[in-house]
Amino acid sequence: MEAFSQFALIFTIGLLGISILGITVFGLKNIFSGKHKLAAILFFFIPAVIFAVAYLATGFVGIAAIYTLLIMIGLMFLGILVSGSRSLISNF
Repeated sequence: MEAFSQFALIFTIGLLGISILGITVFGLKNIFSGKHKLAAILFFFIPAVIFAVAYLATGFVGIAAIYTLLIMIGLMFLGILVSGSRSLISNF
């Protein structure tokens, strides 16, 4: 059973690597063709940057992942609050 778990983990990491490579290639293609703006694509790297900073601060992957989750939930709540406030103010 342990051999199957190792195979499944290697297979999953391989699929993850292929998907990240595909996203990078097609994202660069869309930037160069003018379909997407660079700022819109860089927006999706925010969790990776937060994770990197949390990992450098703590030194543990698990703790950095939890901090990233909590920070992203906080940013989501803040974004919803600001967006709702902006639409509420613009209606007056």
